[in-house]
Amino acid sequence: MNMHVERLINGSSLESQLEYARGNHRKAIKLLMASSNRTDIGILSMFHNNLGCIYYQLGKYHTSSVFFSKALNNCASLRKEKPLKLSTFSQDNSLLIIYNCGMQYLACGKPIAAARCFQKAGLIFYNRPLLWLRLAECCLMALEKGLLKSNLAPADRSDVIIYVIGKGKWRQLALGEGIPKNGNVDLERGDLLLGSDGQPKLSLSLARQCLYNALYLLDRSELSHLKSSLPSNSSLDENESTEMASLKNSSHKNLQNMDSKASTVAVGLSQVNANGDAKEQRGGTTQELVQNSLTYYEDIRRKEKALIKQALLANLAYAELEMGDPIKALSTAKSLLELPECSRVYLFLGHIFAAESLCWLNRQKEAIDHLLVYVSEGSVELPFSQEDFEQRKVDRTADCEDINGGSTNAKNSSPQDLEGIGFLKPEEARAALYVNFATLYAMQGDFNQAHQFVSQALSIAPNNPEATLTGVYVDLALGKSEAAIAKLKHCSRITFLSGGLTSNHS
Repeated sequence: MNMHVERLINGSSLESQLEYARGNHRKAIKLLMASSNRTDIGILSMFHNNLGCIYYQLGKYHTSSVFFSKALNNCASLRKEKPLKLSTFSQDNSLLIIYNCGMQYLACGKPIAAARCFQKAGLIFYNRPLLWLRLAECCLMALEKGLLKSNLAPADRSDVIIYVIGKGKWRQLALGEGIPKNGNVDLERGDLLLGSDGQPKLSLSLARQCLYNALYLLDRSELSHLKSSLPSNSSLDENESTEMASLKNSSHKNLQNMDSKASTVAVGLSQVNANGDAKEQRGGTTQELVQNSLTYYEDIRRKEKALIKQALLANLAYAELEMGDPIKALSTAKSLLELPECSRVYLFLGHIFAAESLCWLNRQKEAIDHLLVYVSEGSVELPFSQEDFEQRKVDRTADCEDINGGSTNAKNSSPQDLEGIGFLKPEEARAALYVNFATLYAMQGDFNQAHQFVSQALSIAPNNPEATLTGVYVDLALGKSEAAIAKLKHCSRITFLSGGLTSNHS
């Protein structure tokens, strides 16, 4: 955690950072409370920010927002001091804190507020792939929550849309298509981040552009790293070397970087006992220890970039599908599946997006091949384990800028909103596989087999809208209208709209 240790250099603050890197957040709080100078406003802003980051990692997003707001207020007070000193500019971390506000809003399921924060933080993070990834996630979350411009009334996009037509004994129920892939969502071309009112204008096209920006920056950083690792007689371009130097010397590292450095110090240079006393390791020269630490740090950085690339490709494949471009979606999904050491969670997403793309292209047999990866001895296996799921949650929340701190007076959110950065659990992912199998068999006209798969899906996730719609379609195809109505009654995620559709009489 970036605590500006050059100004807080004492045993408690260093140990607090070490405990934070180890994941001992409760102990980190105690040490941080005992170490900070509460009279200096600059240090106080960092103190509040660091507490906000710790509570963010603990999943206490409302508490973290309080500390982030305090940190921002400290920065505002610092700028009001007269006369204005040169050191004030180095102590003002408001933009870094605002990035943390964006992460906190994103965690609370508030994509528009998060996008505002990321847009402001872009003044210093414009060359960071993670900033563009988070902006894209704001767009995709807004889509899922029905916040993008739509011809439908605002509602959760994942709900089942039912139109009620007629009255009395002539009343009929008509299943709407929700928001079709190429339909009501506003997919304006050439969208910019800011609208005419200066506020972020979220859209799918913006999400796609942000993801391409992030991939470009990530590839460029990997290329620069390769060049810098060449022998000294191979020099970098002057501009590249200047940029790399500034990035390396910057005190504003992301949280994972600081965690990695802290753990590197712990593993490579010294051992800290329970009392916080450091003991020098025996054996090995200082040069060897430093080299081992640098090697370990580089390995951590490589893994971090690999995870970022997996997230970028998964989100890009999803965005391409939502924008109705299955060819690009298929290409992106294949690129995701070809990544070395790809996590099982992202491998699952790659197979799902590839299968859906192939269905769009009327290549059902190839789509089934992607789903059969998870079939063993006639049963559908879990695509990933609970351990994989928990690890992804850790990776997903570990990029909060630790020097940053805050959220501008975040309002209270309901418990449901705190699922903003969630993901399918292993059993839910297996239910999604059953739904996809049912859809593929239905497309091939095998409705009996489709019925078996959709029944399995509904037994796992009875309120899943996709499973419900698939089951209703299969029941209607089999002439079981009563069973179809029963499925609609049992699904709690139903939105009823009066009118809107008209019956065609022939």
